[in-house]
Amino acid sequence: MRIKNFQDPIAYLDYVQIFLEKNEAVNNLSLGILHRHVIQNGKIDVDNEPYLATIETDDGKIELCMIQTPPHNLTIAGCATTSRESLLYGANQLHKQKQVPGILGENRFVEIFSEEYSRLTKAKRTLHMNQRIYRLDQVNPPKQVDGSMRMAEELDSEMITEWIQRFTQSLGQPIPYEESRERAIQLIEEQTLVLWQVENQIVSMANQTRPTSNGMTINFVYTPPEFERNGYASACVAELSQSILNRGYSFCSLYTDLSNPTSNSIYMRIGYKPVGDSIVYLFES
Repeated sequence: MRIKNFQDPIAYLDYVQIFLEKNEAVNNLSLGILHRHVIQNGKIDVDNEPYLATIETDDGKIELCMIQTPPHNLTIAGCATTSRESLLYGANQLHKQKQVPGILGENRFVEIFSEEYSRLTKAKRTLHMNQRIYRLDQVNPPKQVDGSMRMAEELDSEMITEWIQRFTQSLGQPIPYEESRERAIQLIEEQTLVLWQVENQIVSMANQTRPTSNGMTINFVYTPPEFERNGYASACVAELSQSILNRGYSFCSLYTDLSNPTSNSIYMRIGYKPVGDSIVYLFES
């Protein structure tokens, strides 16, 4: 067993892309992070250098990818043949090289890896989020609802800022107003955020992010409580998903909170199928 470290995200993506794309929907976060560094930046941010590594067998077979862009959590990605030995070895190597605030990835890998890392660092391990990953290849149109989808515009920025704050608060990850506003402006400028509008009233939003070779991820799905149970989120996500497929992508993916059975059933009705479970553990010294 051995670890291989990389400084250049372009070289790293070239090295691990085939491995990650064998399960592209499940590994969308790892691929999305790398694509952002390669396609959008094209070079390393020297003030915020990513941690990039693989755990391999002695004959060079990749068993685990480890990716972190400081100050965020470490993302790990394995495969069907990833062994317990490689996960324990990876946790030991990470302990020698890097301190991370948390670890996320598929349950079957993160449980073993994070437990060992917690033991080595003597940091308390706390479950932060338990999610299901869904993939859609074909949209099942939901029942007709009032309204239509449109791109978010600059005039919507204040409302979107407030909705981002509400959304992150509902996840237990509240962010300050200024950060919410910066995120809102960024999504508007990048033309990734869409709104569902009924007459002159905006009632729901969804965002498209992390393009990979064959898919995109949908996030920031939010409907204010006063507009819930009208089918607006379903309509918005379904139309955005179809828009992504119409642009030539093979699939869409999204994450749901396993503690919210309502959202899980909504997405399944429009064509999303579960492909994996993701978990996040945070560490506290």
